[in-house]
Amino acid sequence: MDKDSVTAAFRGVQDAICAFLSGEDGPYREDAWNYATGSGGGITRTWDDGPWLEKGGVGFSAITGNSLPPSAATQFKIPPGTPFYATGVSLVMHPRNPHVPTIHMNIRYFEAGEAWWFGGGVDLTPYYPVESQVIGFHRALRDLCASQGRDYAEWKKACDEYFFLKHRAEPRGVGGLFFDHLRGDREKDFATVEALGLAFPDLYRPFLAGRNTPVTEAQRDFQLYRRARYVEFNLLWDRGTLFGLQSGGRTESILMSMPPLAKWTYGFTPAPGSPEARLTEYFLKPRDWAGPE
Repeated sequence: MDKDSVTAAFRGVQDAICAFLSGEDGPYREDAWNYATGSGGGITRTWDDGPWLEKGGVGFSAITGNSLPPSAATQFKIPPGTPFYATGVSLVMHPRNPHVPTIHMNIRYFEAGEAWWFGGGVDLTPYYPVESQVIGFHRALRDLCASQGRDYAEWKKACDEYFFLKHRAEPRGVGGLFFDHLRGDREKDFATVEALGLAFPDLYRPFLAGRNTPVTEAQRDFQLYRRARYVEFNLLWDRGTLFGLQSGGRTESILMSMPPLAKWTYGFTPAPGSPEARLTEYFLKPRDWAGPE
């Protein structure tokens, strides 16, 4: 399984995800681009102001860089200036209706010198979560891990720890899976990340039932308020965003993950006993959502 095979398969994952989303929200806009500070490039597909997607994007990239940025070299423990290759698929969906959660997924492959690894993950950021749907999401991820011989509990814990806003002391959402530096059997590792990417339609489809739920102005305001947390995490803590910007990546595609609208409300406090309070008091706490097998 060489990098060309991985790259071709990742293109297939992007196509499969986009076919699903096009069937739900209509055609996407496609933007092909070239990597300005090396070779290669990518394809970014976006939805804007659609029937249920206020903004969504599925990006594929495959780039060769001439010199690993010093900050990344330190993090990866690789000599600065080492040429590198990176390919991946990343998506973020920001639905219009706050009864449908935002979702992020990423699968990636990286190599520099003799080092190589796979990484990936998926996490869910609801506004008005339905507990049975959150449980179903985590059970589906547990089943996926079991089918690949992976430790769901370990990757769930890593997700809870990674998608955490340290300056707010709160999780971004209800978690999912996160793994990085996966470097064992290359064929097995590739099979795992490909399976995760291809699972996206089945993971997200159950949540689309909420897209026709009536929405009040107060619920919309709360959605925009919570979206601001998403922006804060991506700009302050997300390693993928920081690496993309530091390596001279295409800013427009890197910031595709940002919501179209967000709102910072000073000193907002939800009413006691309200659904808004329940989000932070109950759902935004690390839990064993999947329960016993």
